[in-house]
Amino acid sequence: MSVVQNSQDAAGESFDLIAHDLLALKGVTSYGALVRLIAEVRVSRGVQPGAAIPARSTVYDVMRPGRTRMDSGLVKDIVLALGADEAEAERWVDRCARAHASHPARQAPQGETTALLASSTALPRLQAELRERSFVALAPVPTMLLLLGCVSLNVLGNVFVRLFGLPVYLDMVGTAVAAIALGPWYGAAVAVGTNLSGTPYGDHDFLFAFVGVAGALVWGYGVTLCAAAQNLLRFCALNLVVAAVCTLVAAPILLLAHGGANGAGQAHMTGSLVEAGIPLVGAVFSTNIVTSVLDKLLTGFLALLTFVLLYSRAGIRFPGVPFVAGLGHTELALSPASPART
Repeated sequence: MSVVQNSQDAAGESFDLIAHDLLALKGVTSYGALVRLIAEVRVSRGVQPGAAIPARSTVYDVMRPGRTRMDSGLVKDIVLALGADEAEAERWVDRCARAHASHPARQAPQGETTALLASSTALPRLQAELRERSFVALAPVPTMLLLLGCVSLNVLGNVFVRLFGLPVYLDMVGTAVAAIALGPWYGAAVAVGTNLSGTPYGDHDFLFAFVGVAGALVWGYGVTLCAAAQNLLRFCALNLVVAAVCTLVAAPILLLAHGGANGAGQAHMTGSLVEAGIPLVGAVFSTNIVTSVLDKLLTGFLALLTFVLLYSRAGIRFPGVPFVAGLGHTELALSPASPART
């Protein structure tokens, strides 16, 4: 690799020279794409997907001049992500070691964390670190605000559907957000809270809370135990599984408590199938699975949009949905007001 050979022939080694060569090696690759490539390298090495994604600001920072230290492990992952082999990557690690050795007085002391807290530059750096953590790792108050926001999303979605007479539900967007971002039982709590606080309709039935809980558990455990949201295709498949499970729970409730349908649109579809000779049980399941698939795919898209907005605007990471980082960087790059455009 020419940049390494040129630097190795140079007298001495410096962090600025390494940063310059890394930037040249990156070329036209965007920082968002580079973050995704680094995550793939780390996952292939056995790192958990949620911990494999570096902060975009950290990757950018490695390539700017004026550094007094450099993470050789990150440098190695960067060059591997950009196509280097192990031997070439190790030469970059050696360069970092020589740069550290040539600047011993500038290396951070062992008690760096304490010193940073006492320094005037500590607060911005700590704020940047907090923005890169997942929401659930933060204090309980933001978590409660997110849960309340999720309940509000569910209620507003259902109001919107009823207002325009849409053939979907949209009353589980907040449930999906909470289950994926915080965990399955947080999502279940949002589902129950929605049924307790968002019931301004005469035809409301608390039994449908079980549908929301079932969806929350599939979303939450699908992400945490099955890594079912590692890319967009798997995320779509997860939403289809949620649709099927919700139908299995909702259809018996519709049959036993609502005569097979709940709402004019669903009643019309079910009635048409019955008139065509399909038994009521089959008609109810058929109608519900069609509407549930449409609803859960749309719900998943809106939840994903929520994650992207939270990541791009507040820097909140969602380890269970690692591809959100790439989408968030794309959104930032398209924003004319974003200082992070490259």
